[in-house]
Amino acid sequence: MRTPVFILSILVFLLFAFVPEQQHKRPQTWAGPVHKQVKDSIVSVRISFTGDLMCHVPQYENSRKADGTYDFNPSFAVMKPWLEQADITMGNLELTFAGPAVPLAGYPIFNTPDSYADALKNVGFNFVVTANNHCMDTKEAGLLRTLDILKAKGIGSTGTFKSQADHDSVRILNIKGIKLGILNYTYGTNEPPPPSERKYEVNIIDTLLIQHDIMQARTQGAELVLVYFHYGKENQSDPNDFQKLVVRKTQEYGADIIIGGHPHVISPVNYYKTKHATLDTGIVAWSLGNFISNQYWRYTDAGLIFSITLRKNMTKGTYLKPIPDYMPTWVYRGTNALMKKHIVFPAELALKDSLPAYLDATARAKMKEAMEDTRKMMEKDCPSIQLKSIH
Repeated sequence: MRTPVFILSILVFLLFAFVPEQQHKRPQTWAGPVHKQVKDSIVSVRISFTGDLMCHVPQYENSRKADGTYDFNPSFAVMKPWLEQADITMGNLELTFAGPAVPLAGYPIFNTPDSYADALKNVGFNFVVTANNHCMDTKEAGLLRTLDILKAKGIGSTGTFKSQADHDSVRILNIKGIKLGILNYTYGTNEPPPPSERKYEVNIIDTLLIQHDIMQARTQGAELVLVYFHYGKENQSDPNDFQKLVVRKTQEYGADIIIGGHPHVISPVNYYKTKHATLDTGIVAWSLGNFISNQYWRYTDAGLIFSITLRKNMTKGTYLKPIPDYMPTWVYRGTNALMKKHIVFPAELALKDSLPAYLDATARAKMKEAMEDTRKMMEKDCPSIQLKSIH
């Protein structure tokens, strides 16, 4: 019985004796699995905001063509290259498109030709906020038709709504993978607001509603939340107590960005430390003033394109500190017979050697004044903010 065992042992010995040595030696070291270094992927999104988009009587009269139609493209054409630079450009639409059923009118009951919306789309506006004190100027019919016109022109909107379901569906823009929720509220309306059974038609500032809507925006997938307010005192740049209260509450509720309008003049910009938001550092621009109107007194003819660059580390899913910048603007109101148009200009043009012939020394001085006033206000509380040049 021992012989087979002996023979088997001999065979095993011969097998290993003729295996090359390097094949059965254990390696000297073991490095483990190799992990490649993954480079962070940073996505940047640029969002631009303008102030109030208005249309007083002289504006549409200066836009009337010989055939009776209206062309507002010349009013914005000079600014088009900078409005188009952003991924999203938005403004406060402080007027209504009530159509031919209501006479055209400016202040105090705004009804504007539909072609105004065409011009906005043509120069780069993607989105407007519509909750303001003039949104009910032409009653419910005008409010609803305004929304129809904006939709037909391909311009997004929020702040006023056609139904409760429309109201409850938060506008969330997916921009290069960054999901931005946009909310909009006004302090009130000049004409009577919608009755209680249709209060969804206009977002009136209510801190409980704002808190609820910010939570809804997050629930519906918004990574960042932008809140746009229509509030404050006209022609007053310093935020009043009501503005401060509303903004403080909105910051506490988790807003990442807060933009304001209504005073028709520019107010300061501030950073703030967030509590329940996605951005560690938020931005509030208290009021962006007018972008275009027929208001002619100092500060109301000055405006700006205020932009924020958002940067997301797509690898880590984190956000860097947002970067704001601004471009001062000024409105020429067709005061020279050589050019009977309302036109928005970069205020920096006042520093250049040549201007269009219809911009005389007075216009140059006003343009320069607008630039200096805007720069002083924007850098008041945020000295590091970048001034965007026309070059």
